Amino acid sequence: MSIYDPVYRPPRGQRSFLARQQQTNRKRKRIDRQLDISDDEDSDTKARSSPPPEATPRTASTAFHHPVNRTDPHHVAGHSRQAPLPPLPYPHAPLRTRENSVSVADELAALNPPLYVSKAISDDQISSLKRRHVDNLTTLLHACMLRGDWKRALRAWGLLLRTEIGGRAVDVRQQGRWGIGAELLMRRDVELPALPTPLGPDESVVPSFPDASFKAARDYYERLILQYPHTPRTQHNVNALTFYPAFFNIWIYEVQSRARHRRQEIEVEQAADIESSEHTIEMNTTIADLKQELEEALSIADRMDELLVSPPYDSSAVLLYLRGMIGLWLADLYAGSCNASGIDDEDSEHSSISNSEERERDREQALKSRGQALIYLKRAKAAGADVPTSINALLESQGAMA
Repeated sequence: MSIYDPVYRPPRGQRSFLARQQQTNRKRKRIDRQLDISDDEDSDTKARSSPPPEATPRTASTAFHHPVNRTDPHHVAGHSRQAPLPPLPYPHAPLRTRENSVSVADELAALNPPLYVSKAISDDQISSLKRRHVDNLTTLLHACMLRGDWKRALRAWGLLLRTEIGGRAVDVRQQGRWGIGAELLMRRDVELPALPTPLGPDESVVPSFPDASFKAARDYYERLILQYPHTPRTQHNVNALTFYPAFFNIWIYEVQSRARHRRQEIEVEQAADIESSEHTIEMNTTIADLKQELEEALSIADRMDELLVSPPYDSSAVLLYLRGMIGLWLADLYAGSCNASGIDDEDSEHSSISNSEERERDREQALKSRGQALIYLKRAKAAGADVPTSINALLESQGAMA
């Protein structure tokens, strides 16, 4: 008997319900503990008397009680061991090719709302109609140009530039139509020369372009050069490196056309007044025309010299070859001016010293321009330009002399 037991124990009927419940719980716990101890002893006895696990055949019932290895590949893959394995290339997936792969643009377009409208989605009926409209405008443009209807062709060109496909305007650079704009600006006010010319019946009459048409065409190329400069990002597209040769070609054509028109006027006057004795006045007019053509050609050469200083224009075969040909043109103009001054001095009674100095200066400038032209032609040939046979012979003779 414990010292803490009460001296007087009331009978069962006088004890409270809570005390009786506590006593019942203590008895139940004591019985459960005794049952657990007996189960442990029975399991140890069976383990000592049973064979090792390797000798026991594995069945579905015994495998069910084994713990699961969470690092097992079947468990990780979620594949049952009782099911057959998939065919090869299991467990490796095949490579994703372009046929069965979805592009990033299509994935973005499939979102709700879409973050990007791909070309396939934008190629709807409206875009198809706009492309057909662009094709019709292009056909109309070329038909008007072939018929010589330049005003209507210019209107078709304006409509083509204002047409948008997929929210973007038609890019004339990518379609090779950028040169048509300058041609239309030149020929919108074209007129045949009204003066009779001493040309043969088989020779064609060259149309006379107004100065305003040439200026409009040159301004058009200037805007293209500023709008599409040559940058590392646009070096593989149509840019200023493509527009500059066309710009200088049309400028050269303008100067030569103006000079040819002046010479035609002089020839017409000489043919109308063959018996006139005003030879000195005619010669002075010829010298003035040569000087004016020389000044205009020098403006082109100065502009090209400023451009060829910086890359990538300094290595352009087309620009180098064009600058070399302009140098030969300047040399011919200097030589023609010198010869015309010499004929004038021989016919005049009193030859001045200033005219002889001017002839000597023109002769020196002609040699200098010729030397510079050969240098540019050599650079153009080294850059890969297709040099004609006559220019090759000139370069070889200059090398032999050097």
